[in-house]
Amino acid sequence: MKRSSNLRVCPIVSAKLTSRSREDIPVIVSVKDNDSEKLSNMVFNMSSEVRHTLPLVGGVACSLNLDAINRLSRHPNIEYICFDSKVFALLDIASSTVSASIPHDLGFTGKDITVAVIDTGVAPHADLVKPRNRIIGFKDFVNNKTSPYDDNGHGTHVAGIIAASGSSSNGKYRGVAPNANILAVKALDATGGGNTSDIVSAIQ
Repeated sequence: MKRSSNLRVCPIVSAKLTSRSREDIPVIVSVKDNDSEKLSNMVFNMSSEVRHTLPLVGGVACSLNLDAINRLSRHPNIEYICFDSKVFALLDIASSTVSASIPHDLGFTGKDITVAVIDTGVAPHADLVKPRNRIIGFKDFVNNKTSPYDDNGHGTHVAGIIAASGSSSNGKYRGVAPNANILAVKALDATGGGNTSDIVSAIQ
């Protein structure tokens, strides 16, 4: 069975169709009229798991077997079926490398600016909560906890590059915008991993 010519199915999913894998495949299915609620109802009975409804992209993240993907790919209202790829946190570079001192010297400190960090979470590190707590919001899409935390460290590292006050180093190590606020969103797990749909859902 060849499906590689089906322009509604991404190459990764097409390859799995050709290989006739027996495992359910994590996919993002998007619909032409951008009605993700209607799409969710359509795939509910076909899917072993509906992970997210994604109105931002008019899609649904779910796991489907080969037969379900074949049927959906022929549906006239289906726009595209793509593989819900794994994503991973990567360590970023230091503030000095991005010349953070230049905006500091010009008086730009991020005051009254809020930056959303969608990552592994953000821990209440001294450089983010002293002299005042600038983690002004926290949402956990992984474990549904309510207090800020980071069980990997990457998100806190990124938040520090953005907005570390330098209070724990007498001002030596400051972020690009040391007076900015942080809105922390945990979408990646303790390994630093997640799916593309987890990020899209967090952005929504």
